[in-house]
Amino acid sequence: MILSSSVRERRRFVRVSSGCPVQIKQVPDSSPIRIHNSMLADISEGGLQLFSFYFYPVRCKFMVEVFLSPITESLKTLAKVVWIEQMPFQERYRVGIEFSNLNEAGRSSLRQMIGQSANS
Repeated sequence: MILSSSVRERRRFVRVSSGCPVQIKQVPDSSPIRIHNSMLADISEGGLQLFSFYFYPVRCKFMVEVFLSPITESLKTLAKVVWIEQMPFQERYRVGIEFSNLNEAGRSSLRQMIGQSANS
């Protein structure tokens, strides 16, 4: 089956499946502190997909902390929700989050993890 250009994958970065733990904290700091723990579905240099029991509106901003491995430092960056959908027959959501200001050290850690996962 040939896909039209509107249906083809449009991601700029390679995504890999990941069961890494992630913690998200809603910002700005003036909002009530809402910290939630979750697990990643997948991750790339541009963002991540996670599972959540909470609904977040598109463009909602977070401080995201991803625990890539027990031996490396966690990855912290600002991010925003770019899409959200309720999972069929569940009270859970799949949430697409885009990194807003990932620094080069964080991007390098992600590249290394993605490279290792792709070669496995």
